[in-house]
Amino acid sequence: MDYTPQDAINAALKSDWKQAVTTNLRLIKQNPKDIDSLNRLGRAYTELGLKTKAKNIYSQVTRLDKFNSIATRNLELLKKSRVSPIRSSPPPAVLPLFLEEPGVTKTVPLIRPGDPKVISSLHPGDAVKIVARGHLVSVVSSQNAYLGRLPDDLASRLRSLINAGNKYDAWIKSVDTREHVSSPTLKIFIRETFRSHKFRHSPSFPLSEKLSYAAFTPPELVHDEKPDVSTPEEQDTESRFDADSAREES
Repeated sequence: MDYTPQDAINAALKSDWKQAVTTNLRLIKQNPKDIDSLNRLGRAYTELGLKTKAKNIYSQVTRLDKFNSIATRNLELLKKSRVSPIRSSPPPAVLPLFLEEPGVTKTVPLIRPGDPKVISSLHPGDAVKIVARGHLVSVVSSQNAYLGRLPDDLASRLRSLINAGNKYDAWIKSVDTREHVSSPTLKIFIRETFRSHKFRHSPSFPLSEKLSYAAFTPPELVHDEKPDVSTPEEQDTESRFDADSAREES
């Protein structure tokens, strides 16, 4: 039987972790460098309480991509936490699956970040809350500590949707509080969980395409300008040729 990434995702969504292991192992056999499948396998092993196997898989990911935030963060969490076999519900320490769905999910960098000490205590996978207040849409922690705001253009759209009854879940996707960073960088992952009747045909995060002006410019008006890469000798020859041509015409 041939498995697809969607089969692995479906198994995880159903918390069928044994099937998730089987599916991701088959995908990795087809492509040993499939980082997404490796991360999913690490998650499945963690859910089954197989801590050593999970560590080995996440370590394999970091060898392929040393900056992979999912693997590095889960390695840290596995070192700090105790993992018991086969839990009935996902542990809070394990990252959720950030599954991108067009129109339904979006990764958003926050503006006006809050207290760096509060932000530095956050981890990818931590649940956060979206709160619409006045003309702003803020993001707060589960303890209601202010973390930042949504960009104004997105806030304007979501504020109307929330007021109409749309519901959203959100989690920390990445956090950067390194010393060389002038201010904390925080990204969240938002998922639409309920769409109000009023906006039942309106996706929360419509796909936007940046259209090129040149695509609408008539061909006869397009000038193909290229940099001058001729040598000084070629330029001197061209200058003499132009001068001779001018004398002949006169």
